Amino acid sequence: MNGQVNSEVVKKTSSNRWARTAKMFGIGYIAALFTGVIYGILLRLVMGIIAYFFPQLASGFHFSGTLLIVTLGIVVTLANSIVYTSLFHRSRKSWVVKGLLFGLFLLIIYGIPLFMPNPNSELFGPQAPLGIALFSVSFFIGSVILALLFEYLSKWVDQSKGRLKLAYVSFVILSIPAIIMLVAIYVEMFTETLPQILNN
Repeated sequence: MNGQVNSEVVKKTSSNRWARTAKMFGIGYIAALFTGVIYGILLRLVMGIIAYFFPQLASGFHFSGTLLIVTLGIVVTLANSIVYTSLFHRSRKSWVVKGLLFGLFLLIIYGIPLFMPNPNSELFGPQAPLGIALFSVSFFIGSVILALLFEYLSKWVDQSKGRLKLAYVSFVILSIPAIIMLVAIYVEMFTETLPQILNN
């Protein structure tokens, strides 16, 4: 009898754990979609500021280019939301601190390898301090926004079962694309970016 009760308790605990995990990652994906749009616009703004101060680097405004940057922001943020949800959201620190720590993580993991190869020869020269500073700050701004939206959406989802279902749907639909994109980012980093740095 006790064995049957214990088995049911274990199953219920396991079920609850999976439900909490699905909810948490689902919320992370929703937060990432909104953050990705904002981050993409922020990147476009950074490029605009650099172009303003250094017109020789300007290639002109193109809607298709801006749309591509925003899409890239969504894709990268969606992938990175897995890392935030897994490693940073679980912390008991405030969302501001978690966001800043995540921003530092992204700057170290992505920013430094991105800056070192000097893509398109645009980072070295008189524009380097401004460009590197603005792109570095963008990592922190995007991360803090993600942490804020995650915090807000967590409370919002808990207010009704319908919103909870939305988190589950988000988890089901976006998990595989997010994982694929995250793996692709790291594969590219280890097969292209890092070898390029070592060769330079």
